[in-house]
Amino acid sequence: MRPMSLPLITLFVLNTRASLWADGGAVRLSQREGNYQITVLTAPTPLRAGPIDVSVLVQTADTNALVSDAKVTVNATRQGHAGQAVLHLATTEEATNKLFRAANFELHHPGLWEFEVTIDGPLGDANAHFEAEVGEPLPKWLAMWPWFSWPALIIALFGVNQLLVHLKRFKTLNVPRRPSDV
Repeated sequence: MRPMSLPLITLFVLNTRASLWADGGAVRLSQREGNYQITVLTAPTPLRAGPIDVSVLVQTADTNALVSDAKVTVNATRQGHAGQAVLHLATTEEATNKLFRAANFELHHPGLWEFEVTIDGPLGDANAHFEAEVGEPLPKWLAMWPWFSWPALIIALFGVNQLLVHLKRFKTLNVPRRPSDV
């Protein structure tokens, strides 16, 4: 194993939240609305109460060219609870992939949520709607496992290293000698 592989593997294992905010996830909507082609992705998959990412890709409907100067808002309302609406501006600053506009926010309750994406851009206004079932939040210990389990990973890697060192020593000590060496 190369010296740089261990830090890279450790970084990959510990960086599990990066996949949550990857401007990816489940495609919830891809449709032509007005003069726009609107694609909406949500993460995590499946959606759970807690932090979520809603990423929106806005393109022209006829050429699929990126529309970069549109104002995009995301409104999430829990079905039957209009007073619990969450409204956020989706921006490129929130997005990992700068082709997208992302809104990162918290949904505090599980249930059926209605999402409305509003586009106010140079080709006019457009609205797109979709519904998504939001599950119960992960237990706190499961959401935090990378933070309290990394010492076990380091100890296990150290143990494997020590085992390999001892096996190498054992092989060199038990090399059969030729009679001429005695």
